[in-house]
Amino acid sequence: MTEEPVPADWQTRSLAFLIDLILFVTLFYGLGATYHFWGVFLSMIYIVFRDGIFSGQSVGKKVMGIRVIHADGRPISFVDSSFRNVLFLVPYLLPLTLAVETAAMFRSPDRLRLGDRIAKTRVVRKEAVPALA
Repeated sequence: MTEEPVPADWQTRSLAFLIDLILFVTLFYGLGATYHFWGVFLSMIYIVFRDGIFSGQSVGKKVMGIRVIHADGRPISFVDSSFRNVLFLVPYLLPLTLAVETAAMFRSPDRLRLGDRIAKTRVVRKEAVPALA
């Protein structure tokens, strides 16, 4: 019998996003003026494709024990991740994007962001490893 995945709570999702945001800012500004182009390029690649890296887990989601799956339970791909995160592509609109995505998540009964609705995905807690008895 397959159990229904448990949705991740907004606090865990927020902490995972904060970890990803720190990595994004580190890439964006951390490479210095000499490599600014590469910093911007790598940060954009990371923010858009972050959920398709490790079977639906960005670095932040991996740390927090959550992952992104399709609405039907399948793992997501890089294409799904790009649809889900396309609103984060313009870093200078990030505060507006965060406000829109947060409002959409709290208005949805299933706590789906706008990106989740576009990509038909949801964020769930990663399955617990069964204890050996």
